[in-house]
Formats: sequence, C-alpha cells, structure tokens
Amino acid sequence: MNVQQSVTRLAIVAVMIAVIAVLTFAVQIPVAATGGYIHFGDVGVFFSAMAFGPWIGGITGGVGCAIADIITGYASWAPLTLLAHGLQGLVTGALARRQGIAGLIAAWAGGAVALVLTYFLGEWFIYGLGYGGALAEILPNSLQMLVGGVIGLPLYLAVRRAYPPLDLIGRGKTWTEG
Repeated sequence: MNVQQSVTRLAIVAVMIAVIAVLTFAVQIPVAATGGYIHFGDVGVFFSAMAFGPWIGGITGGVGCAIADIITGYASWAPLTLLAHGLQGLVTGALARRQGIAGLIAAWAGGAVALVLTYFLGEWFIYGLGYGGALAEILPNSLQMLVGGVIGLPLYLAVRRAYPPLDLIGRGKTWTEG
C-alpha cells in the first residue's frame, strides 16, 4: 500500500467514524425496558462495511457508535457498543465480498446477527435474562438492524453506481490503478 492509499484510507476511516457517530446520536429513540436507545448509526455501519471492507467497517462501526454513547451519556455502554458494532462491521464487510445482491443480503444478515448476539450475551452477563435484561433488547436491536440494512444496503448500491471508484477504494486501490 502506497502513501496515497494510506492517506485515503485514513481519511475514509475518520470521515466514516464521524458520520456514524452523528447518525447514532442525531436521532435516539428510547427503549423504556432497558434504558437504551434505537438509532440510525447502523445505516453508516452497513454502508462502511460494504463499501470499504471488514477492517474499516469494524473500526468505523465500533468507534463511531461508541463515541456517540460517550457523548450522549451512555458511556457505561461504550465498551459493549464498541465490540457489538465492531463485530457487526467486521462480519458484514467480510461477507460483502461475495458478488451480487444475494451476497450483500447475506452480509447484512450476518452483521445483524453478530450485533444482536453480542448485545444479548453482554446484557445477559450484566443484567440477566429478565425484564430490563437481555431478552428485552432482542426486538429493538433486531428492528435497528432491519432499518439499518433497509436503508444502508440501497444507499451503498446507489453510491457505488454513481461513483464507480468506490469499489476500487474498498479494495485498497486508487482510481488511477483500476
């Protein structure tokens, strides 16, 4: 990887972390049962992972959402958020390398399962299974994944169609290297 690629990737990581953080804290819908919230940050996580691959997707998803937790008063959740959204981006990005819409849908589903399962296990450890615990978060987290994918996947396809170099950048190349 040359210097231009490194600088490009660093800029992408910084911008995507910021975009995901803003999407996460701009609109927060409270979940009364657990004190958590539903957000639109997963649109950015799915987009980042599909466009730029597993490592950028994992880093930007985990860090962006964790920063939003810290900024909005949910700092105690930031470590679990970093792990859950990081795994979501990593899994989605790894599976998105398959070609075609079916591969992207599989990537979305894999990332969604990774996030829901990670939060479930983390909350089970912290709160147990009962009311206000891990079971109460399965539905809101699943809904958040559904919305994130329903918006994020078409967004990725639209941007890829409008800006073909996106695929090259995602593979670590510049548009001059095609």
